[in-house]
Amino acid sequence: MDVKKSLITALSLISIAVLANPAPVADLSRSSNKTFGAQNSARAGSVEERLAALERVVEARASAQLEMQQQLQTLLDEVSELRGTTEVHNHKLEEILQQQRDIYQEIDRRLGGQSSTGGAVQSNAPASVEPQASVPAGNPAAVVAADQVAASEAAATQAGASATSTMSEGQAYEQAINFVIKDNNYAAAIPAFESFIENYPNSEYTSNSHYWLGQLYYQKSDFPKAQTHFERVVKQYPNSSRVPDALEKLGMVAEKQNDLVAAKRFYNQLIKSFPKSKPAAKARKKLETM
Repeated sequence: MDVKKSLITALSLISIAVLANPAPVADLSRSSNKTFGAQNSARAGSVEERLAALERVVEARASAQLEMQQQLQTLLDEVSELRGTTEVHNHKLEEILQQQRDIYQEIDRRLGGQSSTGGAVQSNAPASVEPQASVPAGNPAAVVAADQVAASEAAATQAGASATSTMSEGQAYEQAINFVIKDNNYAAAIPAFESFIENYPNSEYTSNSHYWLGQLYYQKSDFPKAQTHFERVVKQYPNSSRVPDALEKLGMVAEKQNDLVAAKRFYNQLIKSFPKSKPAAKARKKLETM
């Protein structure tokens, strides 16, 4: 009985102690709330930092786009300026090409006029050549004078050729052209063009020089030499603008040599290779009459 009473008494005391000191539930809640608050504050701070970083990225991209737009506008302005400069240069180039075409047409007109009238190149040669034809037979003084004139002309031609070698490329070519256009001195033009070809074999004017030599020799009725130079234009300079004219002249040379088969071959080659050119139109008319 005493044991039971002791047990009951002990259990009662334990119950009273438990009731007097309950478990710290409230304290655990507060601790948990503090922890969650700290986490939420950390998350809120992280979001703000991310937003600030995003704002910085957006601002940097906007600044880069603005700079790119400014650079693009600068490039557009430069392109517009270059277009204007290109148009000016194209206009000047067209003027130069037109002047060159005028020169070619003038030379063709003069040399072509010579052949149509049946005159020889010597008819346009300087007056100093004429006394040779009027030297009286058996007149020693006249013979000596004629020899002096011929020697002077040969010396002048040689001097002109040597002077060509000391000129610039453009000056040498212009001098050869001027012998034909301005001076009507075809005798001096031939060595001038030949000297030009020798001194400037790779010049852009070399094909033209061969063409004009062919023209000059054609006027002198030296058809083999004329053919040689025209053939060089066609074979050595296939991209030259003088190829159609050279093919036409080769047909004309063949006609002069009574080689109609060769003439037709050159005319047909001209029509096939350059059907829309003016020489091709002339070749068609010639073929109709052959």
